Amino acid sequence: MADTARAYFDTVFGMAGEPARRAREFAGKVREDLRAGSESARSGAQRLREHGGRTAHDVRRLIRAELDNGLTRMGVATQADLDDLNLRLEHSEEQIRELRVRLAEAEARAAAPKPAPSQTGSDDEGDA
Repeated sequence: MADTARAYFDTVFGMAGEPARRAREFAGKVREDLRAGSESARSGAQRLREHGGRTAHDVRRLIRAELDNGLTRMGVATQADLDDLNLRLEHSEEQIRELRVRLAEAEARAAAPKPAPSQTGSDDEGDA
């Protein structure tokens, strides 16, 4: 268990290299904006909001990937697996509906009475 925890720790901190650099650069820009005045502080706050949103998205993506990998290793279906199965199920249901319609049409044609052959030639002979 400790090895697994260490592997996750190393993975997360290994991926944090670029975001950490961006965070340091961002902190420097915010510091400069705060020194420049209120309008710059507003733009700094906006950048902080954007940076926070990107970071949250990155963390969410990392967590989702790790959960999917863990679930796959345990043999549990992921959301992507379920989505694929749902698409296949919907396609199969549509095919079944079409086949039922075709079957009903074929049964109706088979049950329809066939017209009797005309006996016009035999009617003429009876009059003579």
